Amino acid sequence: MKQIEQIHQQKHFFLLLFLFTSFSIITLRLVQLQVMQHKKFAQYGEKNFVRFKTIPAQRGNILDCNHQALVTNQPVTNVVWQGTCKQALTEQQLTIIDTINRILHITIPVKQIKHAERFSKSYVIAEKISSQDLFYIAEQCSDTHNVTFETSYERYYPHKKLACHTIGYLSGGYLADTQTLMQGKMGLEKLFEDILKGEPGIHQQYINSFGTLLENKLVKHQSSGKDLVTTIDIRLQKIAELAMKGQQSGALIVLDPQTGRIPALVSLPNFDPTILSQKMSTEQWQQLQQTRPFINRAFNASYPPASIFKLITIAAALEQNLVDTESLFDCRGHVTFKKQKYFCNKHSGHGLISLKESLAYSCNIPCYEIAKRMPIDTLASYAFEFGLGNKTDALFAEQYGLVPTNEWKMVNKGERWWTGETLSASIGQSFLLATPIQIACMIGGIFHGYLVKPRILHNQDTVQTPINVKPETREFLLDCMKSVITTGTGRRINKFLDITIFAKTGTAQTIHRSKYKRSDGQNLHHAWFVSYFYTDTTQPLVLVILLEHVGSSRIATQVAKDFFAQYTKLLHTSNA
Repeated sequence: MKQIEQIHQQKHFFLLLFLFTSFSIITLRLVQLQVMQHKKFAQYGEKNFVRFKTIPAQRGNILDCNHQALVTNQPVTNVVWQGTCKQALTEQQLTIIDTINRILHITIPVKQIKHAERFSKSYVIAEKISSQDLFYIAEQCSDTHNVTFETSYERYYPHKKLACHTIGYLSGGYLADTQTLMQGKMGLEKLFEDILKGEPGIHQQYINSFGTLLENKLVKHQSSGKDLVTTIDIRLQKIAELAMKGQQSGALIVLDPQTGRIPALVSLPNFDPTILSQKMSTEQWQQLQQTRPFINRAFNASYPPASIFKLITIAAALEQNLVDTESLFDCRGHVTFKKQKYFCNKHSGHGLISLKESLAYSCNIPCYEIAKRMPIDTLASYAFEFGLGNKTDALFAEQYGLVPTNEWKMVNKGERWWTGETLSASIGQSFLLATPIQIACMIGGIFHGYLVKPRILHNQDTVQTPINVKPETREFLLDCMKSVITTGTGRRINKFLDITIFAKTGTAQTIHRSKYKRSDGQNLHHAWFVSYFYTDTTQPLVLVILLEHVGSSRIATQVAKDFFAQYTKLLHTSNA
């Protein structure tokens, strides 16, 4: 009996010990969870029923110099089904769905509506409905709490492709769960994202376990972004775009050589920013990329400057006293140097020709003769003086271009510079590369004696850098550029009597002459037309036109002619 009692006592002891141990463990765990980790789990619990919703702010407008809208915002309205926690759709709700289907000519997925209704969630029925459809739906569904309307703002580009490389575009979207913000991806939209985007508002929302909204509390007010006023003149921009119509690839720049403002800038191919702000398939994106439309060819592409560079070659020769303004040259169509023929653009030759006439008719021979006596580093120093080989420090991404030197050739090609290469460089070929904006600043520098920093915003400061070239040298270059219009390669522009025009044309080789095939569009030469112009009532401007693979400078000259024709009409309209 005693053994049995001892066994029972042991059982009771172990049972009590087990209960005590279990209770102790539970108690310690509760203390840990409710006391020691109270703050941590309170935050977890709060996240189960507190949500923060971002309310996007309106972006600032982008305006032209006369405060005309280049980019603005427009309201858009979505039709939303707001669930009310019913387990099944009623006959009245089904009738409402049919009504909306009929008005919008759509088929609303009833399965999605049932889910939204059961769990008290929102479901977007249709996006960006018209004002007429909004009126019909509001009128015929006024007796239900299920149908609501959400109005927001989207980016609006009223001029479509106009000035798209200056403006840029947005990408992203306001997604229901992630609240991803639209962000600038190019141009001014990207460069001034922080200024344009404003400050979004924040709502603190309390929901229950079924997702039903219990309370919506405003935590932070939204504030709209600031406007940007640009130097773009929408009137000049339209003229520039019209002049470039029909061209496949290239750039056109209008620059104020005194202040640096850019009233017009075109880069082709271009794009419609509106399309890029919307959802796009992979196939659509790849198709769009084929023409590489996002390269701003005015700033971020470089080309052989061709005969435009002859202005620098002649300036260097005059400054170095290798020639004077009265020097004469005998053009027989080519010169021979080290048993290699270097051709003029006119293979039959120009005969006896002056320095001024050589620029007017784009004769190569004087530049070749100069190059025989001028080291490449000397020629390069004047190219640098006129702003080539360096960025202009404008807001946009830009290339340096390339001005070759002895050192550059040895570092990059592993060999010395040959004098024959200087002959090619003297007419803007060889390794030389320049961006259209560099050429625009260079032309302005010839006329005013300083390089100006290009600016695209109205409130940017004007920055000028003096050019160390004698005034009489620059005056001679102006005289030469005037003769291009009166008797030379740009004489087709001489018809605009109301406009004083100075110009230079150029045809840039893209491949070696021996491989040139006129039938292959990719082998055709690039074309340049540059000018300085003004009227009795307007400030001087610089016009630069670069066309890729068009074969001849005559095409660029025709674009310039179209531009000046429209510019003349604008002047007459403004003065009327």
